[in-house]
Amino acid sequence: MKKKHLFYAAITTLLAGLIIVATLFFTAGATEPPVVDDPTSPIDADKITLTGTAEAEAKITVTGGPYELSPTYADEDGYWEKTVTLIQESTNTYSVTAMGEDGSTSDAVVVVIIEGVEEAQAYEEEYDVDRTAPDSPEVNDVETPIDADSIILSGTAEADAIIIVSGADTAEDEANSSGAFTVEVELEQNAENKFYVSAMDESGNMSSSTKITVVEEGEEDEEEEEDDDTHDSADEDEEISFSDLDGHWAEDYVLALAEDGVVSGYDSGEFGPNDYITRAAITKIALNAFEYETYEADTAFTDLDEDAWYPDYVNSAYAYGIIGGYDDGTFLPGNNVNRAEALKILLEASGIEDLDGASVFIGDEDEWENPFSDVSEDDWFYVYLMEAYTGGVISGYADGTFGGGNLITRAEVCKVVSELLDLEYEIKSTPTI
Repeated sequence: MKKKHLFYAAITTLLAGLIIVATLFFTAGATEPPVVDDPTSPIDADKITLTGTAEAEAKITVTGGPYELSPTYADEDGYWEKTVTLIQESTNTYSVTAMGEDGSTSDAVVVVIIEGVEEAQAYEEEYDVDRTAPDSPEVNDVETPIDADSIILSGTAEADAIIIVSGADTAEDEANSSGAFTVEVELEQNAENKFYVSAMDESGNMSSSTKITVVEEGEEDEEEEEDDDTHDSADEDEEISFSDLDGHWAEDYVLALAEDGVVSGYDSGEFGPNDYITRAAITKIALNAFEYETYEADTAFTDLDEDAWYPDYVNSAYAYGIIGGYDDGTFLPGNNVNRAEALKILLEASGIEDLDGASVFIGDEDEWENPFSDVSEDDWFYVYLMEAYTGGVISGYADGTFGGGNLITRAEVCKVVSELLDLEYEIKSTPTI
């Protein structure tokens, strides 16, 4: 089947035996790398809050895990925090960078967190430290729709736990000794308000969230409704833009792909061109760019979160032969992609080598001239790289290297995709006889 064209900081004291890896890598920048507080690891939990310090008001980007994360920002004192979801029974790797006032991105700090029931239990037995997250809070039913400025969320959770609410509003309070809690949150007017209620115990372990949706339906006069109708019509014609792309070298590539629905930005209005990209995210882009149909294919890997956004993309891409996993049956959807892996995925999705007349543009092994000092014919990605280089899709670094092991950014992916689409069009438009 082919194309159809915050809250309370979760900081705990770590004891001996903590399993944590933190290293610095990649190109240097003027912005200092962020400091990441040692997270709890191993742990039995659905999510965890990363905290640390950086340059005041720096943009903090965290990549990794099963979801693509929007950036957060350090406050005026440099403190930042970001809650991330953990892939269960797995080693979770996150990359944290800071972008300072001068626009430069720092080196990355890599954090590794082990999530697993057995690992957490073994650690608890050895060190007598709580490493198990509380159960999700039970939230009482709320009236919806409702005409109100605020609403009180109530329910039960672990005794004395901190109750954290995020979403349409943020708030927190403490459950009593019986576990009962009440938290008042503000409602966005004339809108669907989604809240996520979590519990954090005294050891800093955080539960998974309970989702609550409250629809606020206040009275509107006819004039307001007419204004809304006019505004909606204007929005339909509004050009796509991202607040962090103005003047960026990849601006044209990103905007063109965004207009075609191939890529999208964060809820914050940013695109994050210098953010690294995960295996799941690039798989989605590959299918969107080359117009594959996505469907509910059989699960191909053991580590896909069926409640996440990506399983259909990953399973479909596997069925099409675009991606493969690891020998242990995993795909590691939240891991960042390097330049060599990205090139393979995108070239496989493009199907360029199978097009009539493609050899005129991408050549064959007898014609290839390898200009990269750090690549040899023995490298597993050599064929993909030579096809892309000969076809004018990539050029490498100014020092004559390709850097296949370097992580690739969202901007770089957009450039490669755009160049591949142009090459595909050129091949199809060129007579073969």
